[in-house]
Amino acid sequence: MMINKRDILDSVRTSDERLFLSKVLDQAILCLKYHETRFTDFLDPYQQKLLERQWKKCQQVNMHCWGGYEAAERNMVSFFPDYRQWDDIDYPIAALEITGSDMDELNHRDFLGSILGLGIKREKIGDILINKDLCYVFCIADIKDFIGMNLARIANKNVCVTEKRFEEIRIPEKKFKAINTTVASLRLDAILSAALGEARNKTAAYIKAEKVNVNWEPSKSASQLLKEGDVLSIRGKGRIILDHIGGNTRKGRISICIKKYI
Repeated sequence: MMINKRDILDSVRTSDERLFLSKVLDQAILCLKYHETRFTDFLDPYQQKLLERQWKKCQQVNMHCWGGYEAAERNMVSFFPDYRQWDDIDYPIAALEITGSDMDELNHRDFLGSILGLGIKREKIGDILINKDLCYVFCIADIKDFIGMNLARIANKNVCVTEKRFEEIRIPEKKFKAINTTVASLRLDAILSAALGEARNKTAAYIKAEKVNVNWEPSKSASQLLKEGDVLSIRGKGRIILDHIGGNTRKGRISICIKKYI
């Protein structure tokens, strides 16, 4: 029984989502046709959620996500026959360690920008983890040597690239800044205003410009109500978590705790 690709694509909202799902489903169809394991490029969390939502309609082959380490954010998806187990799959992922002097002055944007500046597409790169004086980059295995030979500088720093085994990776602990404050409501624009220290009309403009994701899905509504545990990503501003919602103050405002990635 073949996967009914047309029915799946007809149920998707936007042309970008249809194009993405079409490419991914092609890999699942090839797996079913040739009885071999097939892989996607790295998918971001929103793409993974979209695929998982639609995958309920096509259970003819198995699907599994992995990004090089447990709890990876960007993952490669594998499609494999039902007689195989996911832990037998050898994902074509490489882990690169980047070292150099004064690495603590560099941030995620510096590393990603320098790698993409080599002409590499974003979907070929997985997570980028900064751990004090070094950085780990997960990438499609086919391009590991190209990165190793051509990535010599990050910003204005000379760097060295070395491939590492997955078990050698020291996953850095995520660091947050806790912000305890109050808001008039749990609207998206109000939470962003409290987290960023900016006026609500300015945060509403970010939302209107489609610069804000809620749980990795684009949001277009400033009035969207948030709940405890929601993750907000603001392009150019970082990421926050609505960690805790408390009670009301005497003035009727809502006590909240926001954690901001640092």
